[in-house]
Amino acid sequence: MATRSWVKSPEQIKQIEDVLAKPAFLEGRTITVTYLTRPEIIREVLPPPLEPAGEPLVSVGVGTFGSSNCVGAFAGGWVDVRAKYNGIEASYCLAMPMSTDVAIIFGRELFGEPKKQGRVRLESDGDVVRGSVERHGIPYLSVEARLTEDVPINGPALSDRFHFKFMHSADGRGLEFDPVIVHAHFESKLRALKRGDGKVIFKASHHDPLTELEILEFRGAVYMEGDIYANAKRIGTVDAKRFLPYAFQNIDDYSAV
Repeated sequence: MATRSWVKSPEQIKQIEDVLAKPAFLEGRTITVTYLTRPEIIREVLPPPLEPAGEPLVSVGVGTFGSSNCVGAFAGGWVDVRAKYNGIEASYCLAMPMSTDVAIIFGRELFGEPKKQGRVRLESDGDVVRGSVERHGIPYLSVEARLTEDVPINGPALSDRFHFKFMHSADGRGLEFDPVIVHAHFESKLRALKRGDGKVIFKASHHDPLTELEILEFRGAVYMEGDIYANAKRIGTVDAKRFLPYAFQNIDDYSAV
């Protein structure tokens, strides 16, 4: 009796790995609001060996994707700060709630994205776009933008993120191995690009402490429609003991559940 569902053939492995190597997230609609926070906050949330890069900016976004080549349709949010490592500047993702378990597993296992499951909403009313994420009954992340400018599209939009791939030890103490530093690259082929003013509202949540990311000054909002193509690679490691204090972003505080 064949066991092809459990033990993959070389041909099946290649098909799966072709998708893992080139994931595509399609029919996207995203809104991102950026604001200025205190430099010491950025320094505190960045794990070693990352260092702050540029202004102490926080980017908060919500998006929906109508299809993909890997996880189907999904919606999600993100909270990023700017960082640098070995001459590379990119965003470091502090939080990435997702609407489906498939999207969570894919991003956490492949890129090390700090994903948790949440209820995500994105809606528009004329030039006003609103997005929110709810977990544990708390709408802890909300963004709103009034779009006033259509921006010409001159080629793809490029962005990069740092992530850390790690695993807690089976005995519950420490990590199983030195976390891997991942550099993820994203190329967005846009169909629409707009800008305007925006705002972010955080609500207190024990498991998602975004209210600690103090808002000093809003720097605007960007709305995009299009398809995102991703790839990533390992660019280093960090000592497990040094990273351990930062290794709880992708799980809730089990001691308080």
